[in-house]
Amino acid sequence: MLVVSVMPRWAMFALVSLVMPLAAGQTAPPPLVWVFNGIPGDDPHKVFYEKNLAALKAALRDQHGIPEADIRIYYGPERSGYAGICTRERVLEQCAAITAHTRKPGARPVWIILMGHANAYPAGAMFNLAGPDVSAKEFAAALADAGPATPLTVWITTTCGGPFLKALAKPGRIVVSASNPQDAENETEFPHAFVGALADPATDADNDRFVSVTELFVATNARVLKTYEQGGFIVKEHAQLDGDGDGRGTSRPAAIDANPASRQGLPGTSGKFQ
Repeated sequence: MLVVSVMPRWAMFALVSLVMPLAAGQTAPPPLVWVFNGIPGDDPHKVFYEKNLAALKAALRDQHGIPEADIRIYYGPERSGYAGICTRERVLEQCAAITAHTRKPGARPVWIILMGHANAYPAGAMFNLAGPDVSAKEFAAALADAGPATPLTVWITTTCGGPFLKALAKPGRIVVSASNPQDAENETEFPHAFVGALADPATDADNDRFVSVTELFVATNARVLKTYEQGGFIVKEHAQLDGDGDGRGTSRPAAIDANPASRQGLPGTSGKFQ
């Protein structure tokens, strides 16, 4: 059994030393959000995905003021309230739309959130979809021409996050993965923890009415560790943040990763972006 603390000392350092010094006005406007949730595979996952996606939309809309029109969730049919079924064709189509958006002058930041299942293979990893899958390399190729001036944050909440982080990393981008390259291929606790952190006002640790990517990463990781601690389990996932686009994630972000990630985020629960 591995006993872990809920809020590691490095996390407190990241919050106090790296987030608080950022002055007002340095943060970005609220992002447009694309969520891709792959095939559930069985009934228990179907129930979980639908519940988690509903909570994700509610947190973004109600806690952070993101209009529903700016939240595109690809998982199920439109008649069920989604933007469409998450297929390979739809993912690549939307990556083209994201790329086009980012190349517009003054474009708003973009968040991409991947949820569902993934699997490793010798050349990298695959995001599991209804029909043919999409590889990490294909996903990166589809976003290769995204405008570098538009902030792009990618959340890989599935297992096998290492290949996705490495493939998607570029200067000016922020990539978060639920696991590191050494982690075994196991289902992650990150998606549930991520949504819980989004909905929790305490995630805005410095009370500046702006929830940065750094704050959200730290809060989500703390929730993941708490889940393992409460179950008495060995920690099998180690979330990574790459804030400077060098393709090397870390669980303990120093200033080089935390500072860029602290300038991107969402309006906080008690504030509204001006």
